[in-house]
Amino acid sequence: MKSLTRRTFIKTTLGLGAAAPALFFSHTYSQAKPLILGLQADLMGSLLDYGYWHDRVVRAAIKKLNQEGGIAGREIQLLVEDTETNSETGRRKLQKMADAGADFVIGSQSSAVAIASLPLAQELKLVYFTLGEATEITGEAGNRYIFRPNHSVRSHATVAYKWAVENLGKRWTILVADYAFGQSHAAEWPPLIKSVGGEVLNVFAIPLSTQDFVPFLSKVDRARTEVLFHVFPGANALRFMTQAAEQGLFDKAHVFGVICTVDGIRLEDVPKIEGSWYLSNHPHRLEDVPAKIKPFDEQFRQLIGATAEGNELNTNRSTTGSHYWYGWEAMHLLKRAVEETNWKSKSNNPELIKFLEGIKVEAGLAFPQGDKFIRAEDHQAFHDHYIERFEGGKLRVKLRLEKEKAIYAPLANYSKQGF
Repeated sequence: MKSLTRRTFIKTTLGLGAAAPALFFSHTYSQAKPLILGLQADLMGSLLDYGYWHDRVVRAAIKKLNQEGGIAGREIQLLVEDTETNSETGRRKLQKMADAGADFVIGSQSSAVAIASLPLAQELKLVYFTLGEATEITGEAGNRYIFRPNHSVRSHATVAYKWAVENLGKRWTILVADYAFGQSHAAEWPPLIKSVGGEVLNVFAIPLSTQDFVPFLSKVDRARTEVLFHVFPGANALRFMTQAAEQGLFDKAHVFGVICTVDGIRLEDVPKIEGSWYLSNHPHRLEDVPAKIKPFDEQFRQLIGATAEGNELNTNRSTTGSHYWYGWEAMHLLKRAVEETNWKSKSNNPELIKFLEGIKVEAGLAFPQGDKFIRAEDHQAFHDHYIERFEGGKLRVKLRLEKEKAIYAPLANYSKQGF
């Protein structure tokens, strides 16, 4: 294969860190050419913590699979491209990986990158596992070549709105970052809150680059707001919550957000946000993982270098523990689909796609987050969720929300599309 500039090309007989001399395994691969996987990794920009962990976990999954004989006897090789958390860059990098021979691609955590990439995946007839969460990705923006192995914003809102209104409060003020993911939350939550007798006092869409939130917080109706719901990425979520605490809003309302806003951040270093609530996809700490899946999660953490407390082994860097399983499970879905359909090349993509439409999987090391299914119509996965609270300097699970409560009517039917 020709060399490419600014591209990481990793034969995943390498370890989890930077490139190192290849390790030699006892397995001998068949003469079939390697299977090439592409990864859109957000290694720079606002989602760099996600990019770091998706890159690390996908490498770990491929290392494991290669040690077990690869996929259908074919060694897996990995192409990694940095999206810089930018939609146009991400789309261009997807084209670059396709030109380099990628057979399949695991996409970006960024909804904006995903939305920009979906039409190209269809044009290229490239099976694309999107990790972005905006509702429209498996709605009007999607197509038959894309699968989302994790939740959507709508399933997040659907699984939790009743509990939140009943337990946190009926009068809500919503503040979101003004980009695809935040906009999706701003659209999904209000009608659900209102459907069970709640009231949305205000929705504020705040520029992504904002660092001073006081002008927006000053507009919050403190006398009436019972729930302050927020959606901001990474460092901005901490700025928002810290400034909200300094303004006394934690004393007046329950501060509630999706875990996406703080995953990958060491919350124990930010005591001001004590008492904040989160809707999550998987427990941050091993002790909170349900007994049924705890053995699988423990082994998974060992293989990716994560501790029981949800930090990186040796560095103590926080994991994106609510999200990092996405790529691991996508790799094992891919293995199952390729081997069950006897996939040889992209000419076999229709059979592989049909196999994945409606697939159900059970918890195991391949699927450590738990049982789930991918709906045939819109290629949307459904899995369990959790309510976590930051108490005593740690995230603690307060409630598990079963996947059945997350189901909503399909917004599209890709299974009727051609190939």
